[in-house]
Amino acid sequence: MREVPLTNCERNFVNKCIEEETRLDGRRLLQPRPVKIYFGSKWGCCMVSLGHTKAIAQVSCDIRQPKTFRPNEGTIYINVELAPLAAQHFESGRQSEAAILISRQLEKCFKDSKCVDLESLCIVADKKVWSLRIDINIINHDGNLIDCASIAVLAALMHFHRPDVTSTGEEIIIHPASEKDFLPLTLFHYPVCVSFITFENGNTIMDPTYIEERVGVAELTLGMNSYRELCSLHFDYLTKTMTVEDVISAVSNHAANYATKLVQDIKEAVAKDVQSRYKKDDSDTSRFKESIQTNKITTMISDHISIKLQKWDETMIEDHAEIENNNKSCIIKHEEGSAELISVFDDSINKEESFNSTYDSDSDNQCLELSNPEKKHIIIDLVDDSD
Repeated sequence: MREVPLTNCERNFVNKCIEEETRLDGRRLLQPRPVKIYFGSKWGCCMVSLGHTKAIAQVSCDIRQPKTFRPNEGTIYINVELAPLAAQHFESGRQSEAAILISRQLEKCFKDSKCVDLESLCIVADKKVWSLRIDINIINHDGNLIDCASIAVLAALMHFHRPDVTSTGEEIIIHPASEKDFLPLTLFHYPVCVSFITFENGNTIMDPTYIEERVGVAELTLGMNSYRELCSLHFDYLTKTMTVEDVISAVSNHAANYATKLVQDIKEAVAKDVQSRYKKDDSDTSRFKESIQTNKITTMISDHISIKLQKWDETMIEDHAEIENNNKSCIIKHEEGSAELISVFDDSINKEESFNSTYDSDSDNQCLELSNPEKKHIIIDLVDDSD
């Protein structure tokens, strides 16, 4: 299935919001979404949630012959899978361009930057080495896949423990966990990807959502480690009016600060889980299973559009059952600072509809006003062109 194109109304609305320094989810321009990390039952299994974007990373290893030009170094292979579970326009069983691009960026960030000590993976020089494989599966796509995948990869590498081995010269003995404790990987530094999107008006945002990615004209991804060092860089633009120097000078310091804080959070999460495993505390190690059961995983196919408002002055509260019976479109207040827009298509409703925080029962027209701190207003008009 092809990706659904954006309408001009959607594109103009997002550009207008960014121009007013307002984002649909209520964040500031350079504010990231919250990160949640869960670990599976196996070593090196990690699920990361970046907002509604979710990715699972699994690190595995086996013994192979080393490369001829690197006889005393192990190898790393990174594979990214984008399945229809994540988004309806992804195809199963086929390597898409987006998956190849994410794989290359992750290889630059982790493999080319010498993040992992490959010499520590050598068992017998020129004969046997450990080969690491990192499989990343995107299970929900709401923008910024590279950042979510990089966090999952780093957490999985820090969490992974390989079996201990003994070489007798003729054979290699792999010890199970009952005989010898598994050994963690040696990492020289801890890189993560930090992405930014620049729009037509020149404003740059951090951690873009799916719709913001499609409207932006320039994309910048920086691979930064906790030492504030640049490990990789990817810059893609649709117009030549914006240069990479302009964007980097504006966001590099913010990206370094965020990477330092994010790596520290990942270290704490990994240390807590590893500690609970050695103490044989099952209450923490089951979080991965609980996250799937309690947090509903949804794809991009949705029946509603969620809009979070920074300021909410007046609210209409209606019973949900009454709304469905009347086949009307309205706004339901869920909690302070957020609203949900529910659309019901009906021929009896006026073709030109809009939504307002105040509701008039005698009219089918409503209007929703998004206000920023400067008291400016943005009107959302939804037009039904089905006929």
